[in-house]
Amino acid sequence: MTIRPSLWSQPCLRLSSSTKSSPTLIFRRHESSRRRTQKALRIKPHKSFLPSANPTGQDRIAYNPPASVPSVYTTPPKFLPKYDKRRILYENFTKENNLDKTASIDPAQLPILGKPDTKKYHLTPEQVEEIRALRTADPAQWTRERLSKKYECSSLFIAIICAASREQLEGQARLLNAVKAGWGRRRTQAREDRQLRRANWGYEEQ
Repeated sequence: MTIRPSLWSQPCLRLSSSTKSSPTLIFRRHESSRRRTQKALRIKPHKSFLPSANPTGQDRIAYNPPASVPSVYTTPPKFLPKYDKRRILYENFTKENNLDKTASIDPAQLPILGKPDTKKYHLTPEQVEEIRALRTADPAQWTRERLSKKYECSSLFIAIICAASREQLEGQARLLNAVKAGWGRRRTQAREDRQLRRANWGYEEQ
């Protein structure tokens, strides 16, 4: 028959002598956990940092790039040494994919990046007058974006052929004044400073 020691008699757990009503457990760190932590932190330095790698004892730069798969696209073959392994990899890659280094590439066969910007001159004078009539009749409904989508032209072209009417400009001015009426002193001063900076663009300070 074996007698198991009590939980409170183990050396890793101690009772605090300050208060008896609420005992506090104090955990002690054993030598085994300390040795394990030191072993994990015991990392040997790289060979290039050892004294044997620098017999002259002079200052030098140790270049230790991270381990990675060599890529032939990192350095052009023209700048590689004659017996460099990357040059051999590049030649093998060229032979396996049937790539001719002397073959020229036709620019017309290259894919187009993005949407080609082509101008269209398809609007007739009648369509231009129709755009002006729609814009004048109801500018809130027939905006520049909506007219440009309907007639397949740019919004800048709509702004060129359709000048804003006096009533529309006055409405925009009233709306802007109503917004400015709710501004405080700081925002009003900031807007005035911005206008002064914009007026001084291109002029050197005297």
